[in-house]
Amino acid sequence: MNEDTLVVVHCYEGDRDLVHTLMHYYTHHEAPVLLLSPSDSPVVIAHDGVECESAGKKGWKGRHTLRRQAAHWKLALQRPQNWFFLNDADSLCLTPELPEYLYSDPFKIWCNVLCHEGEHLESDRPNLNPPYFMHRSVLQVLSDNARLLEQRPEPPKDDLGFGVEAIDGFYTYLAINELSIPYENFPDGATTWPRGFDSVIEAARRGARMFHGVKNGTQLSFLQYGYNGWLIENALRKQASDPRYEFIHDGPVTVSEEI
Repeated sequence: MNEDTLVVVHCYEGDRDLVHTLMHYYTHHEAPVLLLSPSDSPVVIAHDGVECESAGKKGWKGRHTLRRQAAHWKLALQRPQNWFFLNDADSLCLTPELPEYLYSDPFKIWCNVLCHEGEHLESDRPNLNPPYFMHRSVLQVLSDNARLLEQRPEPPKDDLGFGVEAIDGFYTYLAINELSIPYENFPDGATTWPRGFDSVIEAARRGARMFHGVKNGTQLSFLQYGYNGWLIENALRKQASDPRYEFIHDGPVTVSEEI
């Protein structure tokens, strides 16, 4: 039981079916799960080990969505856990075990790091995308400084304001621009932007497991099959180099009796 980690899922009523589809992947970490949704678009799902709370107003972008996010951070921090795995409704970790490296640094944000230009150039502007993993101390700093958004002028309706008015941009603005919080890209992560879902499937076939952009059960199955194939390939490679295994050409594999 991973009692010191809280799995958080940010969602709204329109995500209900997707959350149902991905629920196994939120609960298989054997950690408490908290579903957080807007008060005007609540998600309540009865499931063992899952709590549901609501605060704020629905929306994908806009100052009110950032206030909702700040309220959700406060709700998460009311729980006793010291580590937080923060998901959108379309993000997850494929494996029951969360990567050990996530717990190596209590002062860092782990996430899928994107660049708006879609290439890795010195001029790139990083954008922090789900899922996010961090220690309580980091989430507390974000929560305590969420008020900084009120000091920014409201951007024009047709201006993303460098994405600050969207949730991923809010993380980016606070963590990088205002607070200089260290962050790092998941070495085994992938997201659908900007190259689409095919690139995510390819990443799964190379061992990626921290995903963003999973929209339905079919896509989830493709990712799981790809990752399973990677596991099998690595197991076979390990066996091939293990002197206890003897591979016979065009015949069955025989295993030492010592195993």
